[in-house]
Amino acid sequence: MKRYYYMDVLTILATIAVVFLHTSEYAFSNHTSDPHWIIAVVLQVIFIWAVPIFFMMSGAHLLDYRERYNTSVFFKKRMAKVFVPFIFWSLVWYIINPFIFHKPTDYHIGQFVDAVMHDTIQPIFWFFYFIIGFYISAPLLSKITNKNDKTLSLYLLAVNMVFVNLLSYYYEIRSQTDNSFLHGVQIGAAGGVGFFVAGWYLKNTVLHKWQKNILYVAALASVVIMITLTIYLSIKREKFVREVYDIWGLFGFVFSIGVFEFVKNHLETYRPSLKVQFVLQKVASTSLGVYVIHEFFIYFAERKLHIVDSSLKHMLILPVIVWLLSTALVLIIHKIPLLNKIV
Repeated sequence: MKRYYYMDVLTILATIAVVFLHTSEYAFSNHTSDPHWIIAVVLQVIFIWAVPIFFMMSGAHLLDYRERYNTSVFFKKRMAKVFVPFIFWSLVWYIINPFIFHKPTDYHIGQFVDAVMHDTIQPIFWFFYFIIGFYISAPLLSKITNKNDKTLSLYLLAVNMVFVNLLSYYYEIRSQTDNSFLHGVQIGAAGGVGFFVAGWYLKNTVLHKWQKNILYVAALASVVIMITLTIYLSIKREKFVREVYDIWGLFGFVFSIGVFEFVKNHLETYRPSLKVQFVLQKVASTSLGVYVIHEFFIYFAERKLHIVDSSLKHMLILPVIVWLLSTALVLIIHKIPLLNKIV
């Protein structure tokens, strides 16, 4: 199987971006008079492509799985890779959360199952629910994504953009919770579908120069609009308007596919030396592990080292240290039999 090194680079960049997102959550405080709040908002917006990149790479890697193995093998590989870490780390966080947040311990299996079913254990684990849903849908989507005829793929993307990136985004910005259009159109209008199919499409399509230029300009414009609108509406409504830079919104979608295409365009033919290949593959392989454990280091820094979340140290220096420590720990775990299955 051909290896695309630009995807290793994207994986590493997206993993770092995730950590920056989780160390700049001071933005949620809506302390609009504090210059550091504006910095936090800027960081939130410019790294919002992190999880969409993971979704797009999943689509790029897996929607042509039939070329390599059958659906039974696909499910065995994917579920082992994601479902086991999901349950294991959900259990770890379930056990540790009472100590972190100083709550009474009241463990029982029914409570754990309920917490898993309702995603109340660890907020960042929402990623698992989407990726597992994608794996379940992949056999169907793989029939739609055809390299020789991309008409259905483009139709699916168009439906997704209209009903998710435009209509649903409109409802969110207007603070309206009932989206009748989205409820009425289910096929192709699930949030993650657009990113998975877009990743496959961009991987298998060479855009014209003018198309790339339009995409890059639109991506940069999206960043400016999201930053400006988030700050403006947060001040006006006197609450943090997180919905503006929602990854399911038009601007978040355009920005994310712009990042994917930019890195692909510049590194698609990149063939590093054997040593660099080894390093890229090793570091990229830590992405899931870093995702599930990096919050431990953030909590430690905040509670034991008393690094205030509004400080520049927390937003600019801590994420680099946390990523390095998390990556090193995951690389160590990878060398331990059995434990390597959980990251």
